[in-house]
Amino acid sequence: MSEDTNHEQATTDMTRRTFIKAAAFTTGAMAMTQPLWSQVAAGKDTIKIGMVGVGRQGKILLNYILQIPNVRVEAVCDIWSYSQRLGGGLVKRSNNPDVRVYGEYDEMLAAEKDLDAVIIATPDFLHEPMTNKALAAGLHVYCEKEMSNTLAAAASMVTAQRASGKLLQIGHQRRSNPYYQHAYRLMHNDKFCGDVTVVNGQWNQLKPLRPLPAKMIQRYSIPQDVLEKHGYGSMAEFYDWRWFNKFAGGPMTDLGSHQVDIFAWLLDTPPKSVMAFGNAHHAIAEAKANNVGFVPECFDHTLAYYEFDSPAFGPVSAFYQVVLTSSHGGFYEVFMGDSGSVRISEIREKSMMLKEKVADALAWEDQAEQVTQGGDTGYQFDPLKSRKQKGQTAEANPELAEMEEKLEKAKSKVHLLHLENFFAAIRGDEKLTCPADVGYETAVCVLKANESALTGKKIELTHDDFKVA
Repeated sequence: MSEDTNHEQATTDMTRRTFIKAAAFTTGAMAMTQPLWSQVAAGKDTIKIGMVGVGRQGKILLNYILQIPNVRVEAVCDIWSYSQRLGGGLVKRSNNPDVRVYGEYDEMLAAEKDLDAVIIATPDFLHEPMTNKALAAGLHVYCEKEMSNTLAAAASMVTAQRASGKLLQIGHQRRSNPYYQHAYRLMHNDKFCGDVTVVNGQWNQLKPLRPLPAKMIQRYSIPQDVLEKHGYGSMAEFYDWRWFNKFAGGPMTDLGSHQVDIFAWLLDTPPKSVMAFGNAHHAIAEAKANNVGFVPECFDHTLAYYEFDSPAFGPVSAFYQVVLTSSHGGFYEVFMGDSGSVRISEIREKSMMLKEKVADALAWEDQAEQVTQGGDTGYQFDPLKSRKQKGQTAEANPELAEMEEKLEKAKSKVHLLHLENFFAAIRGDEKLTCPADVGYETAVCVLKANESALTGKKIELTHDDFKVA
């Protein structure tokens, strides 16, 4: 059980409440639909969780969780003995020496009667059955994106969440990032871009196909009957599940999902159409050359063109590419308008604001810090530096001090903020930034792009396509 990531390390913790307190910097535009109510039993300060899936992404989430006060990991679950040892060892050393380790999810749910929530970081096709069982058992769920590799399964998760009355947070972590919330404010409140007309985004990474190391197979091979019980035909399928349509949706759901989610959020609407292209020619040839033991099914690159009709900006064209055969340019999103452009990325050095020469002077322009990147000169993209408060210092203003600390942590701890939001919502202190309904909308965006690329047809979409009845 694993999810992949490539650009961060787990470090220390911070509560998300400080950002909410700094009202001057909030957007009001985050998808926060749940009412605020206490989800933890009266007098119960510690949230008890089960960690499900301790692969590459699960390990990252677990390391963050272990830094959050008053969250106790009671159980770790994974079908792979290697991940069981890894996850159990991490928890025993820093959080709970009595943590229980399970190989079967159903066994964990049956045995652990005192859990408040589960964190699910398993392959996409397992998200629905695991999430729905946890919700039915009365547990809150943090589920990694993509919600599922099919829309029917993703819709089932929305329905299960509604029926349970519990919280379901989907792992689109940019929704909890104050830099992205600042981008919304700049575009909608300050009208920095004017009318946004074009959006561009990409995520390029080099992801070579290599077989599972022989030593790993020898020491930690999963028995064939266990593999088949959980849907896998071989260790190669288990280890490289992202390359199979029955398990996942390729790089469009793995990586592109994060960024297309931002397109819809900052434009205040889902797309009205998508046309996409892609293939797996390079991946297939590489798999054969390196004898990885399977033929890749999912594309190794996808190019997508979305059309939006934004209530704030009017017609907007969005171009997106995700590539697994080159890391050139990395990942970022750009919102371009007739007054200016906002370029943003979880890699802070890529972010900046560029004003058009014909645009009117900004009321706060003389306060903003300038920066030069790649020959372009613009403004620092930062809630404190792009709109400085004259005469204010962090030392004199506690709200600014709190925001400064929050932004510093956001630079390298992108998942931590989203997890903190989840736990704060369980306690009734906040609302989820990416509840199930929002996660479903993004699943539609990316899975329909895959459908378009497979069929070669443009797909028209209506608002009803993004809603679960």
